[in-house]
Formats: sequence, C-alpha cells, structure tokens
Amino acid sequence: MNTLLEAVEAFTVGQAGEVSSKTRAWYASRLSAFASWVGDVPLSKVTAATLRAYRAELVDRGLSPHTVHGHQRAIRRFFTWLAAEGEIPHNVARDVPLVRLPQQEPKAISEEDMRRLLDRLPKESPRDRAIVLLLADTGCRVGGLVSLTLDSLDLEGRAASVVEKGAKARRIYYTTPTAEALRLYLMVRPETDSRALFVTQAGKPITHNGIKLMLERVGKRAGVKGRVNPHSFRHSFARSFLKNGGNLAALGRILGHAPGSQVTAKYYAVWDDHELQEYHDKYSPLAVPRTDERRTTGGGLKGGKAS
Repeated sequence: MNTLLEAVEAFTVGQAGEVSSKTRAWYASRLSAFASWVGDVPLSKVTAATLRAYRAELVDRGLSPHTVHGHQRAIRRFFTWLAAEGEIPHNVARDVPLVRLPQQEPKAISEEDMRRLLDRLPKESPRDRAIVLLLADTGCRVGGLVSLTLDSLDLEGRAASVVEKGAKARRIYYTTPTAEALRLYLMVRPETDSRALFVTQAGKPITHNGIKLMLERVGKRAGVKGRVNPHSFRHSFARSFLKNGGNLAALGRILGHAPGSQVTAKYYAVWDDHELQEYHDKYSPLAVPRTDERRTTGGGLKGGKAS
C-alpha cells in the first residue's frame, strides 16, 4: 500500500462488513474524487497542506458547506484508518479543521400538529402512549428515555432519573396525566427479567430506532405532515415552555444543559416575525394602559396643557 490510489482501494475493500453497502459507496465516491484530484502519489506526499488545498478547491467549485463537510469527513475516516493500520505515522487530516456548517433553526412540532398528535394517541398501546406523553412533557433526549428503568421511576413524586449525554445522570419531571399514562403502561408491561422501563412485546429493552419508528407511525396516523422524532418533541417542549412564560435559566436546567450554557438561548429562544409581533404587543410598555392616562375617542392620549 504505497500510493494513495492503492490505499483508497484497500480502505474501500476493508469496509465490507464494517459498514452498510450504501455507506461504503459514499466513502468510495468521495475518496475516489480526492485521489483523482491529488493523483497517484506516495502516501507520504499527502500532507495537511494537500488537504487544505483540496478543501479550498471544493469551496471554490461552489459546493455547499454540507457537501464539503461530507468530503472532509470521508477523508478523515480514511486517514484515521491509515494511522490505525500503521500506514502513516500521523493522521494529518486531524490538522485540518472541518468547514463550518451554517446554524439551522431547530424543527419543532407546530402547536396544531402537537394537539392533533396528542388527541390521536393509540389507546391500544399504553406503552407508546406513555412514551409520547413523556417526550412531550419533559423534553427528554431519546437516550435518556431509553435509559429509564423500573427503579429510576418515581410516580408519586412525578419524576425520574435518566442518563444522557456523557453518561451524566439527571432528574426529569412530568405532570399528572403523564404519570397516569405510565401507571397504565406498568399494568400491562410484559413480564421480563429486564429492568428497562420500556420494553418490546418480547420483553427486550426498546431501542433508539424502535422509538423513532414508533413516532413515525404515530405521526402518520395523526396526519402530521412535518417530522415527528424524539428531538422535535424536545424542541417543541422548549418552545412551549418559553412561550408560556417559563424562565430561560430554568429551561436550561430542565433540558439538562450545563449551568451557564448558551445552548438554551441559541437553539430554543428563536422566534419568527409573527411571534415577535405578538410578544411586542403584549409586553411593550405602551401596550399596558396606565392608570394616570385617559384615552380620547380618537385613540390618542389626553394630557395637560403644554408648557
């Protein structure tokens, strides 16, 4: 494996059985484009400067940041493999920053769709009903939901302990309707040795993908046209919490963000023009009638004589 083309071919062959055929083809197309641009040179000639020049070339072609980012990720994976195989002494791809992606506003479920979805929850599946209510009521990440156990649930206190990003444990809180839905589910939960709260009919712990597929079915059944996934519930919870007068700092703690983190404001305190107009009309100092002001029939303010 002396040249770049030989290495790309070896990497592509080596990925068989490690990743899906679709992912393998994705790597192959991007690495082939990279190798064609560089040429069949010795691996030792491919430096960080080479990778920076290729990144600039992709940008100059007018490719979107997401496309350039994808090419860079494929190259990083390739060089990580080369380093692990001992083909190169240093992973030079780590010395080249990935192109920055534009920030995207989170996709929340609309209030109308949320009402429709909650009104049409499957009564024949207490488990699915409890999962949807828990997501809508807590803003919990799907990883936290999957981590729930019978022992972590506190129905009387309407709380539970979850383990989320970075294996950090935290407490979530829910309302009485969600607690009742959980009680109903526990009455019909399949008997199993697993201590996981949510299990399949076979008694196996439910997976991230299992929850994702279930939510897609529930959303389709309710006629929701937008995306219905665990994170869209999280965004919807945050937006509703703030619109209903919730405190931004408290929301950050409820969502499991670190104290002082700017993530909460950056991703959830985002309003469109219509919403900003409503907030302005509601909270502007001039929108609140003052006791010492008298309005004329024409809508103006009647004051004293001008001095």
